[in-house]
Amino acid sequence: MNKDMDIIHRLLDGEVPEEEKREILDRMDSDPVLKKEFNELEKALCMVKNSDRLAVPESFTSDVMRRLPACRVSPVKRIGDFLFEGRILKWNMAAALATACLLIIAFAGIFQSWEKQHPVSYINASSEPTVTVKINFYAPGAKTVSVAGNFNKWKVNENALRKQDNGVWTIEIPLKPGIYNYMFVVDGKVWMTDPNAESYRDDGFGYRNAVLKVAKL
Repeated sequence: MNKDMDIIHRLLDGEVPEEEKREILDRMDSDPVLKKEFNELEKALCMVKNSDRLAVPESFTSDVMRRLPACRVSPVKRIGDFLFEGRILKWNMAAALATACLLIIAFAGIFQSWEKQHPVSYINASSEPTVTVKINFYAPGAKTVSVAGNFNKWKVNENALRKQDNGVWTIEIPLKPGIYNYMFVVDGKVWMTDPNAESYRDDGFGYRNAVLKVAKL
């Protein structure tokens, strides 16, 4: 039967030579089962050819891409990916070190320029008492959560949050009065903005830092 179906498919696709076509048609006339299979396939093929085609909107691709969740990557990982991943050429050690130095110098210049454009005000007084600030973040599926900001020099593992039974992670940090930028780091690699922050500030890389204002006691 598989051989017969192959013959039917070849016939419908127009792959059978004209001299064999008459012989195959005569055979189907003498075989009701084979002829029924051919008629059903021919009807289905005709229906597909004559059916209306759905027009895909021009904005379909851009709409799909816009709805995809953004994956936040830290600046350090971006530099590491640029230096070590997917490179076709094999760099020697001297070239790699020279490139890394140039990138560090460029990054330092960008950071200094960003700080000039986005000044962060602090109340610098060594005798100023600290204020204990409590920060919460809801992430029931996370394995670890920490907070990184300019108060701890953006160290990922400096301030780890504790998970509560309701899926809320929390931490209490003693800070001097001032204005601080911060972000949460989930599972050690995913950077996320606090959705409950008082305000936000662009970080210069296309993302937003949460802003924390600590007032005097």
